[in-house]
Amino acid sequence: MEEMRVNSEPARKVLLTSVCRPFGGPGEGDSVGAELFHAQVTRAQGIFSLRQVIRCWAIDYLAENIEAPCVVLHYPSERELIRELKADHYHYVGINFVVSTFHKVRRMVTLIRKHAPHAKIILGGYGTVLPDELLAPFADHVCREEGIGFMQRLLDEDKGKPILHPYAPIPAIRLYSFQQPTKVGHLTAGLGCPNGCDFCCTSHFFKRKYVPFLKTGREIYEEIRAIERKAGERGDVLSSFIFIDEDFFLYKKRAREFLDCVREGGKPLSLMGFGSVRGLSQFSADEIAEMGFDTIWTAFEGVEAGYGKLDGKNLEELYADLNWRGVSLLSSMIVGFPYQDSNRVREEFDRLMKLGPSLTQILIYFAFPRTPFHEKVVAEKRYLPEYQRNPDLRRWDGFSMHFEHPKFSAPELEALQKELYKQDFERLGPSIVRLVRVWFEGYKNLRHSSNPLLRARAEEKWELVRSSLPGIVPAMLFGPNRKARSGARALFREVRKEMGSLSAVARLKCIGSPILAIWTSLANRLRVFQQPGLLRIEHRSRTVVKRQVSVMRLQGGFQANPIAALAEDLNQKVRDLWTHVFPKRDRFEEEFLASAVTRLPDSGDDRVEGTRRSTDPAYIGPPSPSRAP
Repeated sequence: MEEMRVNSEPARKVLLTSVCRPFGGPGEGDSVGAELFHAQVTRAQGIFSLRQVIRCWAIDYLAENIEAPCVVLHYPSERELIRELKADHYHYVGINFVVSTFHKVRRMVTLIRKHAPHAKIILGGYGTVLPDELLAPFADHVCREEGIGFMQRLLDEDKGKPILHPYAPIPAIRLYSFQQPTKVGHLTAGLGCPNGCDFCCTSHFFKRKYVPFLKTGREIYEEIRAIERKAGERGDVLSSFIFIDEDFFLYKKRAREFLDCVREGGKPLSLMGFGSVRGLSQFSADEIAEMGFDTIWTAFEGVEAGYGKLDGKNLEELYADLNWRGVSLLSSMIVGFPYQDSNRVREEFDRLMKLGPSLTQILIYFAFPRTPFHEKVVAEKRYLPEYQRNPDLRRWDGFSMHFEHPKFSAPELEALQKELYKQDFERLGPSIVRLVRVWFEGYKNLRHSSNPLLRARAEEKWELVRSSLPGIVPAMLFGPNRKARSGARALFREVRKEMGSLSAVARLKCIGSPILAIWTSLANRLRVFQQPGLLRIEHRSRTVVKRQVSVMRLQGGFQANPIAALAEDLNQKVRDLWTHVFPKRDRFEEEFLASAVTRLPDSGDDRVEGTRRSTDPAYIGPPSPSRAP
């Protein structure tokens, strides 16, 4: 139960929302949605794909740090958005979006102006890299800086207060349609990245500057423990944390102070975070494990990419040392660098496969607006004709090729990217098996360590392995090939040998997991129960409201309202079928031209000069998880 705070003073009320579901409609890329793993990492793994809806933490942070009464909506349907607009008198409506969901924003703005014509519309998020020419018709305010300060100025509130960190967990991963009952905590320690890769929106959005929310390692540690206490007060069990900081290990003094705090506390943490090769190379694998990192998202990119963040330890040594201690790696590769041809891409991919990452992301080298690479492509007029005339912003997602490449056509590179995702699955097997193998390795190697923190980590890894054993069974039966199935069976036998006899509950779960896997395959094919559910949160209501806010609703389907979710899915199918059988011109799309994205800006565009106006957009959220440091 949550008790909302009382604010008796009349105040301007704010509605903050993500874009509306559903995702994956006609013309939309399947990489864009409410999930990260399923959309961009395990996308080729079918029933083995890891399913976890990521809430829009940006708007949670804004709501926590303003004084005005506020309601937050994560992934409403259009009907739910309209209902909210009609239910109260909102002075401001803020929408967080990315470039590839701008078409949803335009539709939402139409609804807001119809049902709440008095409300001022604020646009924020990485989508605000789009030029003013495109954004101005749809916004009263655009935010292109750190969003908390922007909102405090807009609402004429005190800007000198320390940043408050919301309790904003998400559901743990769902696998084979089975939802784990635990939650995953979240903490954003800072925004931006100094590495300055030429394609990276995260870095150049903040002009290669790092904006810390927590300046010391002790502050980070204390905030994590504070979030754990909040979870305990609500009766939540946090299985791990997502720790957002674009290159945490790069700031050696702060990271080492954090390590000292963990050692003093004597209790192991379970973190997923981000780290470059350069940053990770400043610490030993033991130290990284002591900090509590279970999964680290790191960049592989390309062998000749030339980014300074890739300097440091030999990759083979780095990966092996971390895996030995139970730290899994999520590796991001980029295809389409100018030096690459098909053979070179495959050579680099072969090296990545030999490193054996537990999870893999593969993106196309992408000219994202407001980055040096985008400026270069525009200046050299390298955009393909269809993107030069009127680019389809729905495909601005890292999974489509927009410009001329000396050795690839757009279809060739997009097909190669798809093939590599498939090869990753076939050569290394399902990610759930890879993860359990790394955890088991960490348990075996650390259980007799002289370091008490590492011994405690080994015990936690063993509990993870034990609880994940039923997840291996479908891989033994339905893995992508004989080698993957054999590897899953060998791991199962090894874990069984260590466990001894299975309990009745464990046996039942092992029997049930293949049945759930079959159901998952059917649901995937029918495309039902694939959408997120609405999560609505009130902040500073004028009356005391006691209500259970179920974070599990984010996962949609059976975790929200299965009957309503199925009805929504069927309704969408009927609409898609009608559109396919009776196609008609979409005036809404035809009247919108996005060519400003692929041409040189006017010389007076203040965005290029880097100056600020009161109407200039500001960043409205934490670093995007779709890019590795």
